[in-house]
Amino acid sequence: MTGVPGYLQRHRTGVTFAVLVFLSLLAILISNRNVVLKPKEVGQSVFSVFQISLNGVARWFSGTWSALSELKRLRAELAGAREKLVEYERASRDLMELRRENQALRAQLGFAESLTYRYVPARLIAKDPGNLFSTMVLDRGSRHGVRKGMPVVAFQGGLQGLVGRVVMTGLITSTIQPITDPDSYVAARLASSRFDGLVSGGGSGLLVMSYVKKLALQEVQYGELVVTSGLGQVFPEGVHIGRVREMQAKGYEASLELEIEPIVDFGRLENVFILSYGN
Repeated sequence: MTGVPGYLQRHRTGVTFAVLVFLSLLAILISNRNVVLKPKEVGQSVFSVFQISLNGVARWFSGTWSALSELKRLRAELAGAREKLVEYERASRDLMELRRENQALRAQLGFAESLTYRYVPARLIAKDPGNLFSTMVLDRGSRHGVRKGMPVVAFQGGLQGLVGRVVMTGLITSTIQPITDPDSYVAARLASSRFDGLVSGGGSGLLVMSYVKKLALQEVQYGELVVTSGLGQVFPEGVHIGRVREMQAKGYEASLELEIEPIVDFGRLENVFILSYGN
């Protein structure tokens, strides 16, 4: 585009500004019906228009700079507030964990006071990650009075549960065989119906109670507690082992086989008590 239209298109902003200045001058100079053009007043008017425009631009830049500074300050305060919030959340989690541990320790202490045998408190420090029901290692050994064959119990869910027995001791650690191990055998008794049997590990964390008389089929209830019988003097009498989950009675066998769910949740086992029994 050439000529006047092209010039106006290329300088549209400048032309618009010049027109606005011209119109402003007319509005200022025409105070009545008589138009008086005085060079001094015209110059002063033009300068006033530019001064007003420059003041407006200066105020805009000043306001923008102030807004940017305020935004920067607010961002810094927000970052600080977020850091404090993270610290408060971490402190809250730590406090909740301490309360949980305190409650657990109080429960363990209350349980320890109820034990009738001398005991050594211990903590589980290692177990086979590929098999939760194999041997486990405790942080107490012969130096603390632990000897091979000692029974191990735990307190969970308000009940004393049988964990296993010590099969090997070191100076400061000991290894236990849990009752869930297929090679573990515990002389047991049904707490209500009073039928005896032998409990061993059944795989997948469950137990199997064998050699229970078939007569028990009419009396045993699902959920009935199974406890140690004390026979053989390996484990003290009356320690909770588990609850009846399933019953199987094969026609050609003279005894029942009961599936038992352990009282102790071995997946959450942390603290135990090694009993000085039969040693």
